[in-house]
Amino acid sequence: MPPIALALLLTSAAIHAGWNLLVKSAREKQVFTWLAMIAGSVCFAPFLLLESSFSARVWPYVIFSALAEIAYFIALTYAYDKSDFSLVYPIARGGAPALLALWAALFLGDRLSATGLLGLAVLLLGLMVVGGAAWWARHDAVVPGLGGVGAALGVACFISIYSVIDGAAVRLTAPASYTMLVLSIAAVLLTPAILARYGQRAVLAEWRANRSRIILVGLASFGSYILVLWAYTIARVSYAGAIREISVVFAALIGWRWLGEGFGVPRTVGAVLIFLGILVITIAG
Repeated sequence: MPPIALALLLTSAAIHAGWNLLVKSAREKQVFTWLAMIAGSVCFAPFLLLESSFSARVWPYVIFSALAEIAYFIALTYAYDKSDFSLVYPIARGGAPALLALWAALFLGDRLSATGLLGLAVLLLGLMVVGGAAWWARHDAVVPGLGGVGAALGVACFISIYSVIDGAAVRLTAPASYTMLVLSIAAVLLTPAILARYGQRAVLAEWRANRSRIILVGLASFGSYILVLWAYTIARVSYAGAIREISVVFAALIGWRWLGEGFGVPRTVGAVLIFLGILVITIAG
């Protein structure tokens, strides 16, 4: 994997973990995230000027990706309502690479080398260890609800779906303008449902209470995904999609540093496995 692709993915992962923590801390998570999508659409609107017009071939990718983003949005906010950040985030992000590798092989023609598959397997094992550490450390805690876990697994599925769609799309158009178009359409399509469920008063209250955080999340979510799609143009989607999930380690570090959660031996071992997997993919993938 080219070093620039690795740098883009690691930067994106750190940003992604940070903005997900802000979403978790919001009171009305769906309203907060929808407002962040609107804010990101406004802030990144100039990127549409980079593309004079979108080819007819791109529009099916745009529409289906936007629909997958909406499903991801609904599942993610539901999961955060039902379970802890340290449980939902690793399941959601750690489960996606295996599915993405399958879709990429079937639909993008990604042919992974034996060494690359080994690196991917080690990375996935590390993600599972880091994610499972939150459960292992809570022997006397209440078992997470099946609703939250199921929603987190749904998030993983939707991540893999929109990732393979977008991996194909950026072979046809610029990543920045494509990201802007997809997320903006997703935000517009969500608008009637958000207003019908919460009402204008709740939306305005959330905006007044968290204006700066909403704008920050909008910038971070759009920006981090532009970096991922840029990496997709210069690296295999299977590998890139797996490496971006190192955000699980960043999320664990955030939980340890700011949420009072332990890092512990399991997460340390998992982080080492993730690092080794990335190293193998970077050198031999």
